[in-house]
Amino acid sequence: MSNKEPEGLESQLNETVRLLMTRTGRRQVDVAEVIGITRASLSQRLLGKSGWKLDDLPLVADYFGVTVCELLSGYAAIAQADRLPPAKGQPGQTRL
Repeated sequence: MSNKEPEGLESQLNETVRLLMTRTGRRQVDVAEVIGITRASLSQRLLGKSGWKLDDLPLVADYFGVTVCELLSGYAAIAQADRLPPAKGQPGQTRL
């Protein structure tokens, strides 16, 4: 197992969270609040300058209405499985 693989997975996770935030209209401060960190700390994670904690993944996945496996599989996999959360402003969005 090369050192590049975990970095690739973390990079994919960062991209997936950013894309889910964009789709749902969520802000960094919203996601940070769910996992109990500051917006600045979340920003560092999304930029790849700080790592995710495993305990945070179920909270983030639940927030976006996906499973941890889906979150780690990437945005395209979530879309292909027709499991994307409703887009901002579309019916079915329940979180404020």
